[in-house]
Amino acid sequence: MENEEQKALSYEAAVSRLKKLAAEMEDGNIAVDTLTDKLKEAQALLAFCKERLTKVDDEVKRLLQGQP
Repeated sequence: MENEEQKALSYEAAVSRLKKLAAEMEDGNIAVDTLTDKLKEAQALLAFCKERLTKVDDEVKRLLQGQP
């Protein structure tokens, strides 16, 4: 996933897309020809979500410690 796409993407939108991809994979609704592309997309979305959660967690901890 490119940086510009990440900036425009919200955490909620990324999770929603991941859920959709997971459902497609579980249902077997992904063509073999596009499976690797979908897996790469899912990996990028997971990395994006993890990064976003880590940033928010760090910020919350900092705020709770009284740091601006």
